Amino acid sequence: MGFGKLSSALGLVFFISACTASSPEGTGEETVPSPSASVPVPPFRKGNLPVGPSLAIEAGQGVGAIRFGANVATIERLMQHQCEVLSANMCRYVTRGVDFHLVNGELVRVHVQRAERPAGRDAQGKPVEFGFFNGGIRPDLALGMRPRAMQEYLGLPERVEQVPEPNPQNMVARDYYPGLIIEYDRYKNGNIIFAGAWVFKDRRVDEALAREAAKPKPPPPPVSSAPPVSSAPHRAFTPPDLH
Repeated sequence: MGFGKLSSALGLVFFISACTASSPEGTGEETVPSPSASVPVPPFRKGNLPVGPSLAIEAGQGVGAIRFGANVATIERLMQHQCEVLSANMCRYVTRGVDFHLVNGELVRVHVQRAERPAGRDAQGKPVEFGFFNGGIRPDLALGMRPRAMQEYLGLPERVEQVPEPNPQNMVARDYYPGLIIEYDRYKNGNIIFAGAWVFKDRRVDEALAREAAKPKPPPPPVSSAPPVSSAPHRAFTPPDLH
């Protein structure tokens, strides 16, 4: 089911609590504690291509096959690579532009980020940047798209938060949807682009999916018992010449 249809089914249910510029509502603080384990991270280069499995951003559910409640071992297996930065509350893939936020060892939120956003510092204290995220929102919404193109499919957001500038991400706004927050940055050329997405658990998404699954399925088409009819043209039998 497309998210546009899902958003319509859920109706307009607005968030009413205030949120801060540094962290969107319901997602927790965007901080990176000292890692308990990490692997070498190559520096971002513009010529780099996305790597790893393609991940569909699923509102209220997760990304790709990685669902809320997954542990680090499951995340690493499905990402086909160990966490590049691992702490008690985060598994970060710098080169792949995605953070998996953990509570008590289980996945509770996902943060997708565009390439060139700041991603903390390496072991030598040098700043590092996120690489390219390999994926997007079905059917074909990808990081770098303009807000109007995004809203043509997602529909109007429940709420829009204007983010004070300047900030490290050059973020200007967040659009709130059930189970999904879309972040927009002001890029170097001045364009406002889709630059990040928070995915988090939302009961409204669960309820909408349950209603969709409960709908009666149309019966399958009848199967004919007659033998298949050949589409090849009929050819008359010609006896062999025995002389």
